[in-house]
Amino acid sequence: MERPGATSHHEAAGDQPLVVRTVEDHRRPARGWSRLLVVALAVLGALVLAPSAVDLIRRPTQTPVVDSLDVAAGVLYLLAAVCVAHNGRRMRMVGWMSLTALLTGALLFGLLTWTGTAPGLDSSVWADGGRRLAFLPLLLPAVAAVWMWMSDPRRIVVAAERREELTRRQG
Repeated sequence: MERPGATSHHEAAGDQPLVVRTVEDHRRPARGWSRLLVVALAVLGALVLAPSAVDLIRRPTQTPVVDSLDVAAGVLYLLAAVCVAHNGRRMRMVGWMSLTALLTGALLFGLLTWTGTAPGLDSSVWADGGRRLAFLPLLLPAVAAVWMWMSDPRRIVVAAERREELTRRQG
């Protein structure tokens, strides 16, 4: 809401209309290994989320903490799948946070169950580093983190600019 007699920003700049440029993404869609990684993360998320949610609903007093953590892990795996599939700056930050939480959970639960210091965590999907699911709860976030780092558009642009600068210096 403007005050009477006040000029707006574009009027003060000489009555020129404000120009808004749109940006279009002309990159080709991801195919190949990244799609396989997205599917693997989504399937693992569903495999973790569904049984834990059912257990939490059917038997809420049996192991509520472990089941709640498994539900959170399932949601994080699904979120990581979406973040790996999407290449936007904000989704990459969310992806890094979810992958960090997943790796931390897998390592922490794995360490606690391997040393035997937390016997109540044996029913978790992260128990023994995810041994029940062929260590996928530990491996998939690590692979996804490497993939996100390798496919980071900013890193790729900086590397291309460095190569271009080196070829100009040599030529």
